[in-house]
Amino acid sequence: MSTATCEKPMEKSELYITSETNTAESSARSLFTHQTGQALITLGTLFKHVPPFNESIDKNTSNTLISIGKKLKGK
Repeated sequence: MSTATCEKPMEKSELYITSETNTAESSARSLFTHQTGQALITLGTLFKHVPPFNESIDKNTSNTLISIGKKLKGK
């Protein structure tokens, strides 16, 4: 006596792991970028308006820091 089995052939399956890890990483990166931008804006403003700093640091430096900070904060 012989037995016949009807098995479906295994189909190729792919596993995608995305949402939790990438979301956590992108969220942390976004928060870091935003905070870095805020720190650069604050530092540029400090260099621009506080007398001990604005005498020794070029205005272009403070304007550049503020500009970079705004770009980072906006992302």
